[in-house]
Amino acid sequence: MSEMKYRACAYLRLSREDDDKRGSTDESNSIKSQRMMIESFVRGFPDVELVKEVCDDGFSGTDYERPAFMEMIAMVEKGEIDCIIVKDLSRLGREYIGAGNYIQKYFPQKNVRFIAINDNYDSLTANSSDRYMVVPVKNFVNESYCRDISIKSRSNQQVKRMNGEYIGSFVCYGYRKDEKDKNKIVPDEEAARVVQDIFAWKLMGLSANSIAAKLNERGTLSPAEYKKAHGEKFKTSFQRNPEAKWTPKAVLRILSNEIYIGVLEQGKREKVSYKVKKTIEKPKSQWIRVENNHTPIITEADFKAVQELLKRDTRAKERMTEPKLYAGLLFCGDCGRGLVSRNVPYKDTVNEYYICSGYNRGKECTRHSIKVDVLNEIVLGEVRKYVKQLTDTKKLLSILDAKQIRFEEALNRDKEIAMLKEKEQEYSAMKSALYTDLQEKLITQEQFNRYREIYSNKLSEIAAAIKVQETTVKSIYENGIAAGQWLDDLRENMEIEKLDRMLLVSLIDKILVYEDKTVEIVFKYRNEMAKAVELVKGELEAEAMREVS
Repeated sequence: MSEMKYRACAYLRLSREDDDKRGSTDESNSIKSQRMMIESFVRGFPDVELVKEVCDDGFSGTDYERPAFMEMIAMVEKGEIDCIIVKDLSRLGREYIGAGNYIQKYFPQKNVRFIAINDNYDSLTANSSDRYMVVPVKNFVNESYCRDISIKSRSNQQVKRMNGEYIGSFVCYGYRKDEKDKNKIVPDEEAARVVQDIFAWKLMGLSANSIAAKLNERGTLSPAEYKKAHGEKFKTSFQRNPEAKWTPKAVLRILSNEIYIGVLEQGKREKVSYKVKKTIEKPKSQWIRVENNHTPIITEADFKAVQELLKRDTRAKERMTEPKLYAGLLFCGDCGRGLVSRNVPYKDTVNEYYICSGYNRGKECTRHSIKVDVLNEIVLGEVRKYVKQLTDTKKLLSILDAKQIRFEEALNRDKEIAMLKEKEQEYSAMKSALYTDLQEKLITQEQFNRYREIYSNKLSEIAAAIKVQETTVKSIYENGIAAGQWLDDLRENMEIEKLDRMLLVSLIDKILVYEDKTVEIVFKYRNEMAKAVELVKGELEAEAMREVS
């Protein structure tokens, strides 16, 4: 009668952390060494036949839902193998309870022989001391190692986020990772043009539905398809493709994402524990937000204008190619609801009117009807009047330009902010290093607690100082520097011949129509205008005082 042979499966595993340490790019050297060790071991055991090899390369030992591991367990359930061989216990897993459950309960119940070569463990010959003392202790040590790695990794990631380094696996549509620095993002020219088109169409009055339809009609790949295409190394991704499907949700995500104005927000989610994959969303106040972090694709003014339009939920027909001039700007002066367009036939012509949407749906409001031609005439006149309120634009701008000291003050404070942020990085790094020092027993627990408190207090002081400086710079910008910028915008519109969508969106916040056909226009820049006039008055008064003295 022939001697029984164990049908063995070699299980190989390497975590991402170990892989990064070795700097491997192909199948890791560690995986190869594990394979060679197991094959050599089996040659010395005639009662063991290696029938299968499975490998989890780049998977954490704290998670037992690894693809190759689950494949191996499925083979156990089917009775295809009755022996499992690993290089050491940590390859099976680094989670104390899970590893113990497999070694002490599951494998014995399934009559599976388990061998960990470097730990000199073979369930066929192991005594009770090996099973219930040595193996549990080694599993506990393996879990402690994983916990320490997790703490260090989180600390390093936090420092990178605070420094504005991008640590995500995939970059937001419109950007790509810098070829020279994987933690820096730069505009992807092709996708960036699409993002700019999306914002431009929204400013023109198109809805998210209309924008998605427009993109699909021209065959522009959706963000998911775009990534897939680049993964296959296509030369160009913006080609006619019937499978490229944009959705209104995808459009809205782009329109509301501050990344396109240079703002990087990270740390939005965190793991419940290093043992599980599950993550939870953190409160927005705990996100790491870095402004002016990378090259913007959209101007801040356009982004703000789009956010206002999104709040108003402007709607448009699915296939509308000519956006309404007043979409998202026209409201009932009494009930506050939006006005809707209605065509009224009259003799041989069709007149377009706007009426209250509340009245149109049978709500408690009156008609508030106004003819489009009449509205256009009123708005054009008011816009011209508003722009020309600043009769001496050149003088106003020259006075603002003369306030060079405000520019210099802003620059000096920017330098101070940069210095503070450098100190912040230094203290963050020192605080993170404390965990390593404690694990390596370079410092005591008491020293760790004391230094951590010192560094935390220092970081809080620096954060408060940065906030004060940034608030001051923002005030300087809004009251002085920015005034010249919006005045330049107004001056470009001094000679207005005809109303257009972009002009209205750039100058007008909202238009209110009352039942008596009175039209009230709420313009943008009202606060800026007041600040500019106040600045000029203050400067003129100061000059008068200097002349008297």
